[in-house]
Amino acid sequence: MILLRIFKNSQLAGTAGLIFLLLGIFLYSFIQDFSGEGVSSVSDHQAMQFYNLVFGAIHTVPFLNHVIAMLLMMLIGYMLIRIGVRDRLLDQRSLMPAFFFIIFTIALPEARQVSPALVGSLFYLLCFAILFEVHDKKPDTFSIFTASVFLVLGSMFYLKLIWFIPLIWASLRTMRPVTWRELFYPVVAYIILALFFFTWYWGVMDEGAMFGRVVAENMTISGSFEPYHFSVYLLYGYMIMMVGVASIYMVNRFRSRKIVVQNTYQVMFYMFVAAILFYLFVARFDPSGLVFVAFPVSYILSNYFHRKRSPWIHELAMWILLGLVVYVQISI
Repeated sequence: MILLRIFKNSQLAGTAGLIFLLLGIFLYSFIQDFSGEGVSSVSDHQAMQFYNLVFGAIHTVPFLNHVIAMLLMMLIGYMLIRIGVRDRLLDQRSLMPAFFFIIFTIALPEARQVSPALVGSLFYLLCFAILFEVHDKKPDTFSIFTASVFLVLGSMFYLKLIWFIPLIWASLRTMRPVTWRELFYPVVAYIILALFFFTWYWGVMDEGAMFGRVVAENMTISGSFEPYHFSVYLLYGYMIMMVGVASIYMVNRFRSRKIVVQNTYQVMFYMFVAAILFYLFVARFDPSGLVFVAFPVSYILSNYFHRKRSPWIHELAMWILLGLVVYVQISI
């Protein structure tokens, strides 16, 4: 049992395994960077001005773009591991969430680059890392406002994160009773963001009309489904099947978990549904939008693969998953 032994424990071998996994998946992109296909392999994204200011230049340097994307993936993976340990979402300390996050998110070449969604997802995860702990906070504390501020900071890179405000409300009501003021905090945070942008465009740049254009452009829902190679459907179909099996396993032992953990996984379910709807109707099949689906999926699958029964079946399932990832890389 090689893969289970490496990724179920937070050890040096597991960390090295995650790094080699990232390098292996990014290898073809790095090869493209030093060929004539480098610039064409980097997609253009509609983004906020702050994103263009910070990350705009790297879209003309494909190798740097892919390196920074890989570093962001490593950072997000580390955060997922830490959240799993802190909130006791798994039976033991594990690198599994990072493993499944990487597999689910960057199997497609279009997702292996810096994008507004990837940068915004970092702040999205920080937002929910705070919300997972509100059960310990008294009503009307500023924890919820702080979580909302992180979502707002992410919106400075990817404005479409505003669509996740209802998810914050549903999550709060699940974790503990809330007051009406706490439900209003996300709205206040976005009002402050709007005032900041309006003041910047109208007061500093003397182009007030530009504020409306920037908001309209970044909130525009565009894009359409583009067919993929058969290998992509095979990979994600297999992962959806595993998520279904893992969900059934979780439901069967759900009541044996602590109430706090139950509530957190219920929020994960809301995150999964919201992310699927976001990917289909807001991101409009943009591969970078898969990052939001990957967060709850990584914990659902990790929880199942921590099951002590049938370890050989789990080992085989992970090798099949890696094989499908390799098949995707050589097919597209």
